[in-house]
Amino acid sequence: MYYLADQRLKTAAEKYTVGLTLKCRTVYQLYKLYKQGLVTQIVGEKAAEILEKECPKDLVELIAPTVD
Repeated sequence: MYYLADQRLKTAAEKYTVGLTLKCRTVYQLYKLYKQGLVTQIVGEKAAEILEKECPKDLVELIAPTVD
């Protein structure tokens, strides 16, 4: 089992799965970097597509504050 120090990540992992939580968090990080102009458009568009198709909106809302 993964050790999740952030309580919001623990909550998300309990509600969904650790795998989905960490996947969506990573994809959200890439999407955020795209919005800041730090990754390519192709990467950003793929991240947006994955977020829309595979990551429930309430999960994204839980993990968004954990991304810096």
